[in-house]
Amino acid sequence: MRNLAIKLYSLTLCFLVLSFIVSAQTKQKNSDYLTFKKRELNSGIRFGANKEREELRTDESLYNEELTTGTASFQVANNYVRFADFVQEELNLNFEAGLLTGFGNWLDSTSIEKRSADQKLFGVRMSGAINYWNRFYYNSKNYTLVKIDGWGRYDWFKQNSKGTAIDSIGVETGFDERSTETKLRYGFEAKAGWGRGRLEPMNNYMLAQYILEKYFAGRNFSTIEIRRVAAKIAEIKSKRNIKTGYKHEFETEQFLTFLNEKMMLTSVENIDEEWEMGEFSPRLNGSRIEGGPFFKYFNREPDFVYGGFIQYNNSKYRNLKWNRNFSANASYNGYKRDDWVMAEINIGWSYFPDLKRQFDFGVKYVPGVIIRNSSNTADFHQGVVPYIGCFSQISRKARVNFSVAYRISSDEKIMFPGPEFSLAVYRSRY
Repeated sequence: MRNLAIKLYSLTLCFLVLSFIVSAQTKQKNSDYLTFKKRELNSGIRFGANKEREELRTDESLYNEELTTGTASFQVANNYVRFADFVQEELNLNFEAGLLTGFGNWLDSTSIEKRSADQKLFGVRMSGAINYWNRFYYNSKNYTLVKIDGWGRYDWFKQNSKGTAIDSIGVETGFDERSTETKLRYGFEAKAGWGRGRLEPMNNYMLAQYILEKYFAGRNFSTIEIRRVAAKIAEIKSKRNIKTGYKHEFETEQFLTFLNEKMMLTSVENIDEEWEMGEFSPRLNGSRIEGGPFFKYFNREPDFVYGGFIQYNNSKYRNLKWNRNFSANASYNGYKRDDWVMAEINIGWSYFPDLKRQFDFGVKYVPGVIIRNSSNTADFHQGVVPYIGCFSQISRKARVNFSVAYRISSDEKIMFPGPEFSLAVYRSRY
């Protein structure tokens, strides 16, 4: 197992280096594909709730903790996304700091004593994360993949624990303790591989279709014409600078001149409202399949995991208001004690009633097989996760993002049952 881990680790690093070298080479532009480029700086307040579990196991001890947590934090996020002809990439930087509260239980067992307790806590939490992925297309359909994620979290809190302790001869005593605790948790994951297919960003196409259908209702536009207008929108918006901002009137004047001179359309007096809206995350259309090795590290259990993955994505731009999204992935995860095979099938829909709002809903099915290396046996487990989400662009700069999911599982082997909730109210500069 150790030799296999070293080989997979080395192979992943080779993929990373190779992909960066290849992505540095010049490729000929193919204008047949829709493009999208956006950089934004978001700041605001986020409320969250989640079920958390962690474990630390050694030859002499076992520590297990389960918590239901709630947070209220100030959040700053810097996001950059680019969909071009030869490369698709995204970089997200996120920092949060705020209040933490929670309740749950813990177990601390050694050969000398076994302690278990219910707990309540209140304190502060700070967290940061960086996520980057790059798909470099060396021809129209085939690409190399690099994906790197890192995160860290620091908690400082007052803890009240009430439970029992059993010593090595079986004597049981109760305790009620109050203490000040800290936690530092961090992790890292890297993936590399190859893939085939492409997901196109439809954001500018959606805006182009909306404007054409609203202001030129008497004319039927072909897909080629709408894509041509979408390309102009992408060209104008891609020149925005997050530091200096952008001039709204200058952009709309450029666009209306294009409609009049290049598309032979009568001039429109005002499209200010439409031009300011539609700032969704990438809305996708197309399909792709990819696979390769990966490894990840966490400073608790499971600490170092390695293996391989394969993933398929398919999204369908049905019309202005509807998108259908489907994905399926499977991975083999090698670990020092037990290995496991995980899969996830996700079917969902996105509804856009207008250029200001987006509603997401769907369900994930998560089956898994745990392979017991010590006994050469395997156990099957499964779970279901229904979810909903909502994004609303209140104004040019104000946003609201809401999501809730509920993990349903017959046991806790592959997922921790319970709710996950997030509500963010923030301002965006782009």
